[in-house]
Amino acid sequence: MNFLLNEEQTLLRDSVRRYVEKEYSFANRLNYAASGEVNRQALEYMVSQGWMAAGLEESCGGFGGGIIESCLIAEELGRAMPLEPYWALAMAPTALLSSLCTSSASALLGDILDGSVVASPILSGVVKQNETASAKKVSATEFSITGSGGHVYGLNALSHLLVTANIIDGNSAERAMFLVPIDSAGLNLKPLTLLDESKAAKFALSEVLVPAESLIATGSELIAATQYAERVAVLGLCSSAIGMMAAVIDKTVEYLKLRKQFNTAIGKFQSLQHRIADMKIAIEESRAIIHRGIAMTKCGDDDSVIAVSEAKYLVSKNAAFVAAQGVQLHGAIGLTEEFVIGHYFRALTVCSHILGTPSEHLRHLSSYNDYFTID
Repeated sequence: MNFLLNEEQTLLRDSVRRYVEKEYSFANRLNYAASGEVNRQALEYMVSQGWMAAGLEESCGGFGGGIIESCLIAEELGRAMPLEPYWALAMAPTALLSSLCTSSASALLGDILDGSVVASPILSGVVKQNETASAKKVSATEFSITGSGGHVYGLNALSHLLVTANIIDGNSAERAMFLVPIDSAGLNLKPLTLLDESKAAKFALSEVLVPAESLIATGSELIAATQYAERVAVLGLCSSAIGMMAAVIDKTVEYLKLRKQFNTAIGKFQSLQHRIADMKIAIEESRAIIHRGIAMTKCGDDDSVIAVSEAKYLVSKNAAFVAAQGVQLHGAIGLTEEFVIGHYFRALTVCSHILGTPSEHLRHLSSYNDYFTID
């Protein structure tokens, strides 16, 4: 597998990194975390630079990229620990809508790409399926939706939810997806402030009335599209974790060069150099398994769900290791609120526990016959 980036991918990566370094500082992040407000400038910049469309074919309004381009953006944004999760606000909805062959999906995709709508599907990861809500047609122009299950991420940025429901008609049920405004009557969102200060929510719908034109798609293709979007979201989350891990290593190496004991920079101590080497091995191991998951998902391999679950398991384990090493090598300063390393520790902990914990993904893998059998 070729891990080398082509010229366009390199330019994309470098442009996102420049934005992070110049515009999304740690102090900037702290201010938005304290206020609870969404960074509209960050969202608008993502739209203006075409990052929302980076992973889409030109026929879908994109720039001819794929999952790898989206994951590159997620990785570089991860260096800033953004409170606006790119994988949830851009990668998941665009992957879902671009997989649906309806005019409503295409129109909504256009609205997301130009920033007029910020929507996300309900996500739970590949290890389990969301509880599907139920919908019924109450008039020629309205549906009523009731149900709960799953989580939404980037809550304070959202204008709409993409809700999957079974349309009940007598004894039959048809899978469908609706666009539900975040302020709809009967939509109960239980806000959650995660350990990294980002916003999420559990949701419940109680007879939420939506117009018939909010019906985006129906049928069996919706199941495949939803599963694909879940895998893309997990890969994006893992890529974001890679960016955080890279930042932890960079900042730890910098600190070891400055911190002195016995009039010598502690970075010259061989035992600490070995620990940095172990951290770098962990990140390269994680990057390799993400590339495998991307390749298998892109080509539609039947085992892509296994590859994505493997990636989430290994990246989560390695993220916990790198984060812990970063804090320990900084010493007591790494635990302070004012220092950035402790915030990376929290953000990587969140990455490890959403969209399926390592243990959940391991159980998921064990459910496949002979997965742990050695020939």
